Amino acid sequence: MGKKTVHVISHTHWDREWYMPFEKFRMRLVELIDKTMELLERPEHEFRSFHLDGHVLLVDDYLEIRQEQEARLRRLVSAGKLRIGPWYVLQDAFLTSGEAQVRNLQLGIRRAEELGGSTDVGYFPDTFGNISQSAQLLRGFEIETAVFGRGINGVAADNRVQHGDAAGYPSELWWASPDGSRVLSVFLANWYHNGMELPTDPEAAAERARNTIANVEKYATTSQLLLMNGCDHQPVQADVGQAIRTLNEAAPAYRFVHSGFPEYFAALREDAQPWPTVTGELIGEHTDGWGTLVNTASSRLYLKQWNAKTQRELERWTEPFAAIAWRLGEAHPDAFVRHAWKLLLQNHPHDSICGCSVDEVHDEMVPRFMKALQIAESLTERSLASIAAKIDTSSRTAEARGVGGAPGETFPIVVFNPLAWERDDWVEAHVDVETDAELPLDAYALYGPGGAAVPFDWADLGLAHGFTLPDDRFRVAWKRRRYKLRFYASGVPALGHATFALAPAGDGAAAPRYEAACVVSGDGTAYLENQYLRLDVDPFGTAFLLDKATGRTYADLLRLEDTGDIGNEYVYVKARDSQPIVTGDRPASLEVVASPAGAPALRIRHAMEVPVGLIPEGKYRSKTMHTQIVDVYVSLPTGSRRVDVEVRLDNRTKDHRLRALLPTDLDTPHVYADAPFDVVRRDIAPTERWTNPSRCERMQSFFDVSDGERGVTIVADGLPEYEVLRDGRNTMALTLLRCVGEMGDWNYFPTPGAQCLGPFAARFAIVPHAGGYANALREAYAFLTPMRAVAAGVHGGALAPETSWLRVEPASTAVHLSSLRKADTFDGVTARFVNLGGGEQPLLASGAIFADGARAAETLLNERFQGPAPMREDGAPGVAATLPGKKMYTVAVY
Repeated sequence: MGKKTVHVISHTHWDREWYMPFEKFRMRLVELIDKTMELLERPEHEFRSFHLDGHVLLVDDYLEIRQEQEARLRRLVSAGKLRIGPWYVLQDAFLTSGEAQVRNLQLGIRRAEELGGSTDVGYFPDTFGNISQSAQLLRGFEIETAVFGRGINGVAADNRVQHGDAAGYPSELWWASPDGSRVLSVFLANWYHNGMELPTDPEAAAERARNTIANVEKYATTSQLLLMNGCDHQPVQADVGQAIRTLNEAAPAYRFVHSGFPEYFAALREDAQPWPTVTGELIGEHTDGWGTLVNTASSRLYLKQWNAKTQRELERWTEPFAAIAWRLGEAHPDAFVRHAWKLLLQNHPHDSICGCSVDEVHDEMVPRFMKALQIAESLTERSLASIAAKIDTSSRTAEARGVGGAPGETFPIVVFNPLAWERDDWVEAHVDVETDAELPLDAYALYGPGGAAVPFDWADLGLAHGFTLPDDRFRVAWKRRRYKLRFYASGVPALGHATFALAPAGDGAAAPRYEAACVVSGDGTAYLENQYLRLDVDPFGTAFLLDKATGRTYADLLRLEDTGDIGNEYVYVKARDSQPIVTGDRPASLEVVASPAGAPALRIRHAMEVPVGLIPEGKYRSKTMHTQIVDVYVSLPTGSRRVDVEVRLDNRTKDHRLRALLPTDLDTPHVYADAPFDVVRRDIAPTERWTNPSRCERMQSFFDVSDGERGVTIVADGLPEYEVLRDGRNTMALTLLRCVGEMGDWNYFPTPGAQCLGPFAARFAIVPHAGGYANALREAYAFLTPMRAVAAGVHGGALAPETSWLRVEPASTAVHLSSLRKADTFDGVTARFVNLGGGEQPLLASGAIFADGARAAETLLNERFQGPAPMREDGAPGVAATLPGKKMYTVAVY
């Protein structure tokens, strides 16, 4: 047998911002790249390549300072010496959406190719766990290899494994997604720093080779060994060539070479073994549980809320309706959409979105979110207004006038639905009239499709001030009287619109329909009830929910739990010798009020007596107590199959965690949670090696506990941390707020901003259901994505008053529309579907995007055509397919 080859890959792991803010790190980045390019250009060729951490944004960060170096950098990238991409940023995989990760690769590969070429290696060196669909995501961009550093064994330090080395996997393995996609992967069992600062002294080199290579060989299965020559923000080792020569002399049984990932993987394939396969997400469940860093999901929850809101705006509103407006003749705002995504993605690196950096870093993130959202909302507003202007509202207006018959002004209102099924839900609209006019809404009716009267509530908001910016003249300020309408819009077409008309009523005007019952009784109890659910609340603020469809009552809901947290931004650690403070043993104040969303709601006010923080030693909660007021708003509108909850407080408590507790009393060992392009099943009980008392995990927006016959889904808006308690009741615990005072990790970094003092609000919904989680999916997405209404003028138009652009059938399917957007690489749009169920599911997609002779083709995630898409057999425009479990399926329409 010949010598084993040791591939020394020079790199740096470059967190764009972390224990220092971005600009301070960038100064060091510029020095690093300047020095690296100098080494790569040396004629002796001892320094052959450098891996620039797998994300391309840091190259643009460099070029903003060194614009004059772009041609030089391009030459090195084109020559394969400086390896960049494929990501735009190294994101956290659990706290960012699947579509955000697709955009991450789309933008990263595009920019890397502009700069000379992208490195086709899926690089996950320090992601805090890895999602189940990583392999399918990479294969969608024709990437066949991956490198990752967490999720199987514990994280290594000093070439040793910590936190319970129990998984038993080698370094080299196949990593598969649940649909069967797989990539040849290397697990960095000795971390990404096992070859840093290689010695040039012969004696030190011999000692280093003995220790380091022995640790690598514990996990390696081939004659190709890997040394990562770098670490976090590590300056480039300029004398690595001399170090490699010394190592070859000091350890003659091995051949040390300066290498790169393409060369290393090519050598691995030539030395192929029957490698094992690991399938699905890698979350460290086989470790002791202390190194998973899962509690970053609850650090600085305001960032997670910003992120959820901005992602949804781009994915559910900006992209699809800009694509529809483009199909109707408008110019598409490609550059602005890309810019908004770039701003958002700049907040997605793991040390950024995870909330585990110093305060300066997170202070800079909020303006990025603001800017991205400003662009996204402006683009959405323009697209909806453009579409509304092309709708034939005059026909609906005439219809309303014909039914009402009374004279007076008529106001068309267009309701937009961004989800791919027909919806019935509450919607809010604003109607403006001239300041000297008073709209007698008591004498008006709201008419929907077919002339049916739609009951509505209204309020006079008084004067509204605004302005318009015409394309051909100076700005115009205006002042109008504004009315708010709230109505139950039925039958709004899938990913489309329906037109309503507010018109003078005739004799048969409909009476307003008010909310479902929301009553506080004289005995200090309260209840909310509609046709599907009833929620009773006792004098202590504890709720009992009856699901009328299944007959099941869920008891002791909506208790709040407050515990001391002596951990940091990475890890929750319960304060020593302290018991949780839980509501339910002291009277609460119950009152019917207008909820923050505008609907009548029950307000449950708790006055919780909690410690102000920690004692100076930082291990115990303070003995000094104060009263923390927490308001819980609960609403149950007519027609809703969910209970909407909003928790509000002015947080004055430090070093604590606040959770909502919802016992299920359902007998099951599993919990389901949504993840990027998946709904994953996790064990509630940990493995035997798990020693961390906490069993928190992450979700995108919901988690579900079901026994097969019935279940409960908790849907949360930007609250990605949950736990199912092992308390004999399978209590669902949703983290509402977590407050700590230091960053953690390798030094002491105080972070007073992470205490999250001040006003805070958290939204979630309780969805009881029959069967499994699939029966709650549509209710969950409806909660997160309410419909919107646009006031329109009376005019003709080529667009029908009701139109569906894309509809997914059948209603029972677990197939979900993930994206509709204008394509980047061809003149058309792409629609992406994902089967969130475990088995085959039918997909029938139809709608106006397939009309007028449009063709359809299957594509990869990178928009490369794979052949024609199967069309519906019934002759209707659209596609019909059968999707395997967990399959992502992208269709080009052109």
